[in-house]
Amino acid sequence: MTDTAAHTRFLFAPGDLRGAEAIDDVALVSALGDVESAWVNAQAHAGLISADVRAEAVAGIEATTRSLLADSSELEMLAANSESGGNPVIPFLAAIRSRLSHDASRALHKGLTSQDVMDSALGLLMSRVARQTHARLDVICDLLVGLSDAHASTVCLARTLTQPALPTTFGLKAAAWASEVQEVQSLTPRIDYVQVGGAAGTRAAIREFAGPQTEALLRQFQVQLRGPDAALTSVPVPWHTDRVRVLNWASHLTQCMTVGASIARDVLVGARPEVGELSLAATGGSSAMPQKVNPTSAVLLHRNGMRAPGLMATLTSTAAEAIEERSDGAWHAEWPALSELMGLAVSSLIMLETMVEGLSVNPEAMRANVEAASPGIFAERLTITFGHRLGKPEIQGIIAGGSDPVGALKTALEKHPADAANEDNTADVDLAGFFSPDNYLGDAEAIRQTIIATINGPEPVSPGLLPFSSRK
Repeated sequence: MTDTAAHTRFLFAPGDLRGAEAIDDVALVSALGDVESAWVNAQAHAGLISADVRAEAVAGIEATTRSLLADSSELEMLAANSESGGNPVIPFLAAIRSRLSHDASRALHKGLTSQDVMDSALGLLMSRVARQTHARLDVICDLLVGLSDAHASTVCLARTLTQPALPTTFGLKAAAWASEVQEVQSLTPRIDYVQVGGAAGTRAAIREFAGPQTEALLRQFQVQLRGPDAALTSVPVPWHTDRVRVLNWASHLTQCMTVGASIARDVLVGARPEVGELSLAATGGSSAMPQKVNPTSAVLLHRNGMRAPGLMATLTSTAAEAIEERSDGAWHAEWPALSELMGLAVSSLIMLETMVEGLSVNPEAMRANVEAASPGIFAERLTITFGHRLGKPEIQGIIAGGSDPVGALKTALEKHPADAANEDNTADVDLAGFFSPDNYLGDAEAIRQTIIATINGPEPVSPGLLPFSSRK
C-alpha cells in the first residue's frame, strides 16, 4: 500500500468531489471488471466453458480489481500503460491474465473487443448516474412544489431584461422552477448499455466460437449486467458506430446542470442584500471580508452551468466525427467529456437540493420591492384599461415617481370623460384599488395550480425513455 495521493483536480473545482464517486477511476475500473465478469459468467451459463474455468476467471478479475482499487500507484500505472493501446482495457486484461491459467485466460474477453468493454462499462456507469439524477430530481421537484404551495399568495416583482415588469407571486415562480425540474426528469434517457459487436460490429468471432449458443450467450450477458428482467427484452444490436445515443446521454446530464444553474441565477439575484428577497442557509464566508456571507451553493451551481456547453460541444463533435467501424480519436474523446458531465450532473443536483432546502423567502422584502417599483409596473394596466381615453403623456404622468397615482388618474379621467356614443366599460373600475399589486395578478394562481397538478399527475412513458415509475 502506498501513501502517494492519486492525481486529482478537485482543488481547481470546489464541489466536484460531490459527484466524483459516480465516475472516477475507481468507478471505471469496477465497471470494467463487472463487464468482463459478466461475459465470463454468460459463457458458463451458455455451456461454453466449465464451472471451474468460470470460477478461476472471475476470481482473477475480482482480485485484479481489488488490487487496483487498493493502491493508487497501481491505478496510475494502469493509466500510464493505457497510452500505448489508447484505452485502459488492454492493460487491465494483461493484469488479469497474469493471474490465470491458459484455459481461464482464453475464456477472458473471448470474442469481445476493447470498445465492447469500454462502451458497456461507460453505459453501466451512465445507467447508475441516470438513476441517481432521476431520484434526486424527484426530491428537488417535491421541495419546489412545497415551496410553491407555501408562497402561493406571496406577491413579488416579476422582472424582464433585469427591469421591474409586473406583479407576480413567488408561488408561481417556484412552480415554474419545479416544472423545469420535472421536465428534465421526464426526459431521462434510456440506457442500452450492453454493447457486443466484436472487432467490427459483426460479432463474427463470437458466432465462430459460440455457434448455435450465440443468442443464449448474448442474452445471458445482458442478464448478468442488467438483471433478470433483461431476459424479457431483446438483445440490443451493436451500437459501436451510433454515438447519437451518447449525445443523448450527454444532453440529459447537461440539462441537470442547466436547470440547477438557471434556478441558482434567480436565487443569486434575490439574495443580493440590496434586493433582500431570498437568503440561503448553506453559505460561505470570505478570506478577507468577515462581514460577507456568500451564497456559495448558488455560485457553484452557476459555475457548473457555464462548464456544460464546452463539454456538450465536444460530444456533439465526437458524434459527428463517428466514422467507419471505430473512430480514430472521436471515440476516445468521448470518455473524458462524458465522465466529467456525469460527475458535474450529480454534484449539481446535490448542490441544488441543498440550496432549495436552505432557501428562505422574505415576503416583506418582496412586497417592499413591488411597492418601490410602483406605480410604474401598472403602466400596462393603465394602457389596456384607459388607453382609449388617455394618451401616452397622461399615462406617463400618472406613473411618474413621487406622484399620487390614484389622484392623478382621477384628474386625467375627468379631463377626458368617456364618450357616451361609444361603449365604455371603465365606469365600474375600482380606482382606489387599481394600483394594488394583489389586483393585477391575472391568472397567476390558476397557472400555478395547473403546473402543480401536471407535476403531480401520472407521468407518461415515451418509447425512448427509461420505464421509470410515475412521480406519485
